[in-house]
Amino acid sequence: MKYCFLILFSLSVFTCEYSFAQNQKETLNFHYENAQTAMQKGDYESANTQFRKILRLGVKLPSEMPYLFSKTLYEIGQYQNSQSFLNKYFEIMGKAGTYYENAQELKELLELQLNKSLSCQYCDLSGYRLETCATCHGEKQLLKKCDYCEAKGKVGCTACSGDGVLIQLGAMGNRSYKTCHQCKGEGINECPVCEGDMELYTYCPNCLGSGSTSTEVICNHTENN
Repeated sequence: MKYCFLILFSLSVFTCEYSFAQNQKETLNFHYENAQTAMQKGDYESANTQFRKILRLGVKLPSEMPYLFSKTLYEIGQYQNSQSFLNKYFEIMGKAGTYYENAQELKELLELQLNKSLSCQYCDLSGYRLETCATCHGEKQLLKKCDYCEAKGKVGCTACSGDGVLIQLGAMGNRSYKTCHQCKGEGINECPVCEGDMELYTYCPNCLGSGSTSTEVICNHTENN
């Protein structure tokens, strides 16, 4: 009886796993066909959505999909992502791919677009339009309170530990006291970070000191987009 139960349980698990795999395969084929249909209609945004649904399945991709997805990404202006998938296509299929000739043409087109992005002052390296940073307003840096001295402009003297005097022990164990040469007996020094100003300029954390941030708008590489 025990062995019968184990056999039935194993069969049940196998059936569930097989059914799950079949459902995933059907789902993949459904989205893959929809993506290709959208591409044929020139609706690359819809094709992009379908391809990304396939990626979320976490299953083995159709061998020609990297090229089709690369083409889709190129058409919607995501050039760096497009190049990544195109490189993956060449890596997997080499010259044996159905779309090898098309992939070579796409490679040349991508190089042109990426070179434009590299030399364009209006967009980032991915080809997205730049705008003035909303945090620093293009100044690239921000004025903030000094954390080192807690905006006091002064810090305790490190030479005398803030006592203002230095203690020296003689050979016989006798002590001698001498005014600290570093703080001149005051026990405090000017903050070495803000130099006593209590605040200082730092790189803007939003734009990392560039003065601009990327938008979701594809750049046309001219002043007026």
